[in-house]
Amino acid sequence: MTRQNWAIITLFLSALGAWRYFSVDEPTTSSASVEYQPDFTAEVLHSIEYNTDGQIVRRTFADKMEHYSELGMTMFTNPVIILYGEDTTVEWKIQSKEGVFNRDDEATLSDDVIIKNMKPNDYIDIISTSYLKLNLGNGAVRSDKLITITGDLFNQTGVGLEGNFNTQYMSILKQVKAIYTNEK
Repeated sequence: MTRQNWAIITLFLSALGAWRYFSVDEPTTSSASVEYQPDFTAEVLHSIEYNTDGQIVRRTFADKMEHYSELGMTMFTNPVIILYGEDTTVEWKIQSKEGVFNRDDEATLSDDVIIKNMKPNDYIDIISTSYLKLNLGNGAVRSDKLITITGDLFNQTGVGLEGNFNTQYMSILKQVKAIYTNEK
């Protein structure tokens, strides 16, 4: 080999060594990312829940459901929740495009959440938002997104909601704008 070939090889190896020395190392992860698979799935779900006295408390419908027991959650596509009162009459119908229910009996609903009051001649008709947390055990409801509440004689908008379906209390938290009408 000639000196010129040795110089080219030496230059190449030096450049390769410098490149390896100054290159940013990829962070090493000790564990591979885990992709969870549902334990079971259901399509066209219809569920009915009763209290200890045998009275209907809630019905749940969904186009699709995926249950992940390891994560402690169940994902729903197009869930509809119907809540019943103490006298087993339908009081509220809650629907959205997506929903996640967890072990603590809490539902997180998102994408076009619409809550309809099913009792005739009541003050509130419809509550709509993009995100809602609902405790199915005690009826507590909350959100930190834009809220619209409509009734026969009013229309309110604002940010944030706290309330309870059992006590019939709903409150918009801030930036409230309201229009009230008097038909008389």
